[in-house]
Amino acid sequence: MQMKTKILIILIILITLGVGGFFLYSSIPQQVHNKDVSGILVRNQIWSGQINVIGDILVMPWVTLTILPGTTVIVSANKDTNNLFGRETCDGIKNYDMLIGIKREDTYTCGVHLNEPYRDEKNHISIAILGTLKAVGTEENRIVFRSNSQNPTMYDWNSFGIRNGILSYANLENYRVIDTAGDVEISHNNLKNIGECGICANSDKAKILFNTISYAGHELIDMHNSSPVIRQNNLGPNPDYSCITIDGGSPQVTGNIIEGCGSAISLLVSPSDPKFEDSLRKENTFLNNMNDIWYNY
Repeated sequence: MQMKTKILIILIILITLGVGGFFLYSSIPQQVHNKDVSGILVRNQIWSGQINVIGDILVMPWVTLTILPGTTVIVSANKDTNNLFGRETCDGIKNYDMLIGIKREDTYTCGVHLNEPYRDEKNHISIAILGTLKAVGTEENRIVFRSNSQNPTMYDWNSFGIRNGILSYANLENYRVIDTAGDVEISHNNLKNIGECGICANSDKAKILFNTISYAGHELIDMHNSSPVIRQNNLGPNPDYSCITIDGGSPQVTGNIIEGCGSAISLLVSPSDPKFEDSLRKENTFLNNMNDIWYNY
Protein backbone atom coordinates (compact mmCIF):
# COMPACT_ATOMS: atom_id res chain seq x y z
CA MET A 1 0.00 0.00 0.00
CA GLN A 2 1.40 3.37 -0.95
CA MET A 3 2.32 5.83 1.77
CA LYS A 4 -0.24 8.42 0.58
CA THR A 5 -3.05 5.86 0.80
CA LYS A 6 -1.99 4.85 4.31
CA ILE A 7 -1.96 8.49 5.42
CA LEU A 8 -5.41 9.05 3.92
CA ILE A 9 -6.84 6.02 5.72
CA ILE A 10 -5.32 7.18 9.01
CA LEU A 11 -6.81 10.67 8.55
CA ILE A 12 -10.26 9.23 7.82
CA ILE A 13 -10.06 7.05 10.93
CA LEU A 14 -8.99 10.00 13.09
CA ILE A 15 -11.75 12.23 11.73
CA THR A 16 -14.35 9.51 12.28
CA LEU A 17 -13.17 8.96 15.84
CA GLY A 18 -13.14 12.69 16.47
CA VAL A 19 -16.68 13.25 15.17
CA GLY A 20 -17.98 10.20 17.00
CA GLY A 21 -16.26 11.29 20.19
CA PHE A 22 -17.75 14.77 19.92
CA PHE A 23 -21.30 13.50 19.54
CA LEU A 24 -20.79 11.04 22.38
CA TYR A 25 -19.52 13.88 24.54
CA SER A 26 -22.40 16.17 23.57
CA SER A 27 -25.00 13.48 24.30
CA ILE A 28 -23.90 13.00 27.92
CA PRO A 29 -25.85 15.60 29.94
CA GLN A 30 -23.93 18.19 31.89
CA GLN A 31 -25.48 18.93 35.28
CA VAL A 32 -25.74 22.70 35.83
CA HIS A 33 -26.83 23.65 39.36
CA ASN A 34 -26.80 27.11 40.96
CA LYS A 35 -24.54 28.62 38.30
CA ASP A 36 -24.15 31.59 35.96
CA VAL A 37 -24.71 30.63 32.32
CA SER A 38 -24.36 32.21 28.88
CA GLY A 39 -23.08 31.42 25.41
CA ILE A 40 -23.48 28.55 22.95
CA LEU A 41 -24.56 25.14 24.25
CA VAL A 42 -22.97 22.27 22.28
CA ARG A 43 -23.69 19.61 24.90
CA ASN A 44 -26.90 18.44 26.54
CA GLN A 45 -27.48 20.26 29.82
CA ILE A 46 -29.76 19.80 32.83
CA TRP A 47 -30.51 22.97 34.81
CA SER A 48 -31.56 22.95 38.45
CA GLY A 49 -31.52 25.20 41.49
CA GLN A 50 -30.99 28.89 40.67
CA ILE A 51 -29.65 29.53 37.18
CA ASN A 52 -28.44 33.07 36.48
CA VAL A 53 -28.55 33.85 32.76
CA ILE A 54 -25.99 36.62 32.30
CA GLY A 55 -25.77 36.60 28.50
CA ASP A 56 -27.45 35.29 25.37
CA ILE A 57 -28.05 31.54 25.18
CA LEU A 58 -27.92 29.61 21.90
CA VAL A 59 -28.81 25.90 22.08
CA MET A 60 -27.45 24.07 19.04
CA PRO A 61 -29.71 21.79 16.95
CA TRP A 62 -28.35 18.49 18.34
CA VAL A 63 -28.60 19.64 21.97
CA THR A 64 -31.39 19.09 24.51
CA LEU A 65 -31.77 21.57 27.35
CA THR A 66 -33.67 20.10 30.31
CA ILE A 67 -34.92 22.35 33.12
CA LEU A 68 -36.02 20.47 36.22
CA PRO A 69 -39.11 21.24 38.35
CA GLY A 70 -38.54 23.98 40.92
CA THR A 71 -35.70 25.61 38.99
CA THR A 72 -35.56 29.42 39.09
CA VAL A 73 -34.04 31.04 36.01
CA ILE A 74 -33.03 34.64 36.73
CA VAL A 75 -32.25 36.68 33.63
CA SER A 76 -30.04 39.77 33.87
CA ALA A 77 -32.08 42.86 33.08
CA ASN A 78 -30.78 45.37 30.51
CA LYS A 79 -27.39 43.69 30.37
CA ASP A 80 -25.85 41.09 28.07
CA THR A 81 -22.33 39.78 28.53
CA ASN A 82 -22.08 38.13 25.10
CA ASN A 83 -24.25 39.42 22.29
CA LEU A 84 -25.07 36.56 19.90
CA PHE A 85 -28.11 37.97 18.09
CA GLY A 86 -29.67 41.07 16.66
CA ARG A 87 -27.85 41.82 13.42
CA GLU A 88 -30.63 40.90 10.99
CA THR A 89 -32.11 43.29 8.44
CA CYS A 90 -35.78 44.04 9.03
CA ASP A 91 -37.99 46.02 6.63
CA GLY A 92 -34.83 47.19 4.88
CA ILE A 93 -33.23 48.48 8.10
CA LYS A 94 -29.89 46.86 8.88
CA ASN A 95 -29.18 45.75 12.44
CA TYR A 96 -32.70 46.74 13.46
CA ASP A 97 -32.65 44.84 16.75
CA MET A 98 -29.50 46.71 17.75
CA LEU A 99 -31.25 50.09 17.79
CA ILE A 100 -31.52 51.77 21.19
CA GLY A 101 -33.83 54.37 22.71
CA ILE A 102 -37.55 54.96 22.18
CA LYS A 103 -39.25 54.59 18.81
CA ARG A 104 -40.73 57.95 17.77
CA GLU A 105 -41.91 57.15 14.24
CA ASP A 106 -45.66 56.55 14.12
CA THR A 107 -45.36 53.24 12.27
CA TYR A 108 -45.34 49.60 13.34
CA THR A 109 -41.96 48.19 12.38
CA CYS A 110 -40.64 44.72 13.17
CA GLY A 111 -42.59 44.31 16.40
CA VAL A 112 -42.03 47.80 17.82
CA HIS A 113 -44.82 50.37 18.16
CA LEU A 114 -44.67 54.14 18.61
CA ASN A 115 -43.24 55.17 22.01
CA GLU A 116 -41.96 51.69 22.78
CA PRO A 117 -38.29 50.99 23.45
CA TYR A 118 -36.32 49.36 20.67
CA ARG A 119 -35.14 45.83 21.36
CA ASP A 120 -31.55 46.98 21.97
CA GLU A 121 -30.28 43.42 21.61
CA LYS A 122 -26.76 44.41 22.62
CA ASN A 123 -28.02 45.08 26.14
CA HIS A 124 -30.90 42.59 26.38
CA ILE A 125 -30.67 38.83 26.67
CA SER A 126 -32.31 36.39 24.26
CA ILE A 127 -32.58 32.61 24.58
CA ALA A 128 -32.77 30.62 21.32
CA ILE A 129 -33.51 26.90 21.41
CA LEU A 130 -32.49 25.50 18.01
CA GLY A 131 -32.41 22.01 19.51
CA THR A 132 -34.98 20.71 22.02
CA LEU A 133 -36.33 22.20 25.24
CA LYS A 134 -37.66 19.98 28.02
CA ALA A 135 -38.81 22.41 30.71
CA VAL A 136 -41.52 20.60 32.63
CA GLY A 137 -42.38 21.65 36.15
CA THR A 138 -45.27 20.51 38.31
CA GLU A 139 -48.17 22.32 39.93
CA GLU A 140 -46.31 22.21 43.26
CA ASN A 141 -42.82 22.89 41.84
CA ARG A 142 -43.15 25.30 38.97
CA ILE A 143 -40.22 26.52 36.90
CA VAL A 144 -39.76 30.29 37.22
CA PHE A 145 -38.28 32.72 34.68
CA ARG A 146 -37.88 36.32 35.88
CA SER A 147 -35.52 39.24 35.62
CA ASN A 148 -33.06 40.22 38.34
CA SER A 149 -34.26 43.83 38.42
CA GLN A 150 -35.51 45.34 41.67
CA ASN A 151 -37.99 47.30 39.55
CA PRO A 152 -38.85 44.90 36.72
CA THR A 153 -40.49 46.01 33.48
CA MET A 154 -41.96 44.17 30.51
CA TYR A 155 -38.79 44.85 28.51
CA ASP A 156 -36.11 43.47 30.85
CA TRP A 157 -35.10 40.66 28.47
CA ASN A 158 -35.91 40.02 24.86
CA SER A 159 -36.96 36.78 23.21
CA PHE A 160 -37.39 33.16 24.17
CA GLY A 161 -37.33 31.26 20.88
CA ILE A 162 -38.29 27.58 20.93
CA ARG A 163 -37.95 25.43 17.81
CA ASN A 164 -38.92 22.09 19.39
CA GLY A 165 -39.92 20.81 22.80
CA ILE A 166 -42.15 21.61 25.74
CA LEU A 167 -42.51 24.42 28.26
CA SER A 168 -44.98 23.42 30.95
CA TYR A 169 -45.90 24.44 34.51
CA ALA A 170 -43.72 27.53 34.45
CA ASN A 171 -44.13 31.17 35.46
CA LEU A 172 -42.60 33.71 33.07
CA GLU A 173 -42.57 37.48 33.16
CA ASN A 174 -40.58 40.57 32.16
CA TYR A 175 -39.72 39.17 28.73
CA ARG A 176 -40.49 40.61 25.31
CA VAL A 177 -41.75 37.61 23.30
CA ILE A 178 -41.97 33.82 23.21
CA ASP A 179 -41.59 32.65 19.62
CA THR A 180 -42.48 29.11 18.54
CA ALA A 181 -41.03 27.82 15.28
CA GLY A 182 -41.70 24.07 15.19
CA ASP A 183 -43.22 21.22 17.18
CA VAL A 184 -43.70 23.04 20.47
CA GLU A 185 -46.10 22.59 23.37
CA ILE A 186 -46.64 25.50 25.75
CA SER A 187 -49.01 24.40 28.49
CA HIS A 188 -50.10 25.13 32.07
CA ASN A 189 -47.95 28.26 32.30
CA ASN A 190 -48.55 31.66 33.88
CA LEU A 191 -47.30 34.44 31.59
CA LYS A 192 -47.61 38.13 32.46
CA ASN A 193 -46.04 41.57 32.13
CA ILE A 194 -44.88 40.95 28.57
CA GLY A 195 -43.34 43.51 26.22
CA GLU A 196 -44.72 42.32 22.87
CA CYS A 197 -46.73 39.14 22.27
CA GLY A 198 -47.03 36.62 25.06
CA ILE A 199 -46.71 33.80 22.53
CA CYS A 200 -46.07 34.22 18.82
CA ALA A 201 -47.45 30.89 17.61
CA ASN A 202 -46.02 30.94 14.10
CA SER A 203 -45.99 27.19 13.61
CA ASP A 204 -48.66 24.75 12.45
CA LYS A 205 -47.39 22.27 15.05
CA ALA A 206 -47.58 24.64 18.03
CA LYS A 207 -49.95 23.67 20.85
CA ILE A 208 -50.94 26.41 23.32
CA LEU A 209 -52.91 24.72 26.10
CA PHE A 210 -54.20 25.55 29.61
CA ASN A 211 -52.13 28.73 30.05
CA THR A 212 -53.02 31.90 31.95
CA ILE A 213 -51.72 34.95 30.07
CA SER A 214 -52.23 38.64 30.94
CA TYR A 215 -50.91 42.15 30.42
CA ALA A 216 -48.80 42.46 27.30
CA GLY A 217 -47.58 45.42 25.30
CA HIS A 218 -49.19 43.81 22.22
CA GLU A 219 -51.44 40.76 21.85
CA LEU A 220 -51.33 37.81 24.22
CA ILE A 221 -51.25 35.22 21.42
CA ASP A 222 -50.33 36.10 17.86
CA MET A 223 -50.09 34.02 14.69
CA HIS A 224 -49.21 34.75 11.06
CA ASN A 225 -50.25 32.29 8.34
CA SER A 226 -50.09 29.39 10.78
CA SER A 227 -52.57 26.91 12.19
CA PRO A 228 -51.67 26.15 15.81
CA VAL A 229 -53.95 24.68 18.45
CA ILE A 230 -55.08 27.33 20.97
CA ARG A 231 -57.17 25.51 23.56
CA GLN A 232 -58.41 25.91 27.14
CA ASN A 233 -56.45 29.06 27.99
CA ASN A 234 -57.45 31.88 30.34
CA LEU A 235 -56.60 35.07 28.49
CA GLY A 236 -56.68 38.59 29.92
CA PRO A 237 -56.86 41.19 31.19
CA ASN A 238 -55.13 42.97 28.31
CA PRO A 239 -57.21 46.15 28.00
CA ASP A 240 -55.11 48.04 25.44
CA TYR A 241 -54.61 45.27 22.88
CA SER A 242 -56.03 42.04 21.55
CA CYS A 243 -55.94 38.80 23.42
CA ILE A 244 -55.64 36.76 20.20
CA THR A 245 -54.58 38.09 16.80
CA ILE A 246 -55.10 35.88 13.75
CA ASP A 247 -53.32 36.92 10.56
CA GLY A 248 -54.07 34.05 8.20
CA GLY A 249 -53.99 30.30 8.63
CA SER A 250 -56.64 28.03 10.12
CA PRO A 251 -55.93 27.81 13.85
CA GLN A 252 -58.02 25.69 16.20
CA VAL A 253 -59.23 28.18 18.82
CA THR A 254 -61.52 26.41 21.29
CA GLY A 255 -62.43 26.38 24.96
CA ASN A 256 -60.67 29.63 25.85
CA ILE A 257 -61.96 32.16 28.39
CA ILE A 258 -61.16 35.62 27.05
CA GLU A 259 -61.79 38.47 29.47
CA GLY A 260 -60.97 42.17 29.78
CA CYS A 261 -59.28 42.70 26.42
CA GLY A 262 -59.35 45.58 23.99
CA SER A 263 -60.39 43.01 21.40
CA ALA A 264 -60.83 39.40 22.39
CA ILE A 265 -59.96 38.16 18.90
CA SER A 266 -58.64 40.32 16.06
CA LEU A 267 -58.93 39.02 12.49
CA LEU A 268 -56.43 40.73 10.19
CA VAL A 269 -57.43 38.82 7.05
CA SER A 270 -60.71 37.37 5.88
CA PRO A 271 -60.96 33.70 6.98
CA SER A 272 -60.96 31.14 4.17
CA ASP A 273 -63.67 29.20 6.02
CA PRO A 274 -66.96 31.20 6.09
CA LYS A 275 -67.94 29.37 9.30
CA PHE A 276 -64.74 30.28 11.12
CA GLU A 277 -66.14 33.36 12.89
CA ASP A 278 -69.22 31.47 14.08
CA SER A 279 -66.96 28.74 15.40
CA LEU A 280 -64.88 31.29 17.34
CA ARG A 281 -68.00 32.70 18.98
CA LYS A 282 -69.48 29.31 19.84
CA GLU A 283 -66.32 27.58 21.00
CA ASN A 284 -64.96 30.29 23.33
CA THR A 285 -66.22 32.36 26.26
CA PHE A 286 -66.11 36.17 26.00
CA LEU A 287 -66.34 38.38 29.12
CA ASN A 288 -66.11 42.18 29.41
CA ASN A 289 -64.11 42.86 26.26
CA MET A 290 -64.40 46.11 24.31
CA ASN A 291 -64.86 43.96 21.19
CA ASP A 292 -65.34 40.22 21.06
CA ILE A 293 -64.40 39.92 17.38
CA TRP A 294 -62.64 42.83 15.67
CA TYR A 295 -62.05 42.97 11.94
CA ASN A 296 -59.16 44.72 10.23
CA TYR A 297 -59.58 43.69 6.60
